[in-house]
Amino acid sequence: MLQPAIGYYTDKHPKPYLLPLGMVSTTFGLCMLGLVSQFYLLLLAAAFLGVGSSTFHPEASRVARNASAGRFGLAQSAFQVGGNLGSSLGPLLVSLVVLRYNRQSNILWFIVIGVIAILLLCRISAWSARHLAANKHKATSNCTLPYDKSKTVLALFILAVLIFSKFFYMASMSNYYSFYLIEKFALTKQSAVLFLFLFLACVAIGTFVGGPVGDRIGRKYVIWFSILGLRLLLWPYFMQISGVRRC
Repeated sequence: MLQPAIGYYTDKHPKPYLLPLGMVSTTFGLCMLGLVSQFYLLLLAAAFLGVGSSTFHPEASRVARNASAGRFGLAQSAFQVGGNLGSSLGPLLVSLVVLRYNRQSNILWFIVIGVIAILLLCRISAWSARHLAANKHKATSNCTLPYDKSKTVLALFILAVLIFSKFFYMASMSNYYSFYLIEKFALTKQSAVLFLFLFLACVAIGTFVGGPVGDRIGRKYVIWFSILGLRLLLWPYFMQISGVRRC
């Protein structure tokens, strides 16, 4: 819920150095996850992770667009595939580093990645600040919308609904899938996490492919097919496994 507010503010007042600041919040949350055991402190650690993500993404999207050289779909998919790849590697790394040794404190090893990311993002923020300064006049002179306000609001509303539908089932799958495999097929925690990694890795591959395809055939078609087309293709399968028969 914090991310749109930060995006709204930084559209008017860009803050390139929110990138490393967001990663600082995420790294601090990881540090807490490796050290604390009380439930309310675990919730606080999760909150730091959420604040870090919300702070990072608006400015990171701006950097990806500025670095795209006009190939916005490819740049955005490359940016998003980093997040999806990280999400897919997360369960795998937890399995190898934490579950394997049954030690919560092993989470602290991931802080090294966070520190490296902070240093890297400081350099990216410096580049973004120089880019914004060099294009300040251009950005202020070309700020008109391509469509009228009502059409723009409608398009954004449709996109918000589609994104909500996507992340609703994605969050449900990523949080429930491992527990389903453990309960239904008696898999170990490590084996179930490996299957979750495969599922999320396929998401990352699809994200990377979608960008260049959207640049070539049109982003609108890719969006609608990815959200609605696959559901129509899979509908007979869902009907079969649920025991529903056509009349």
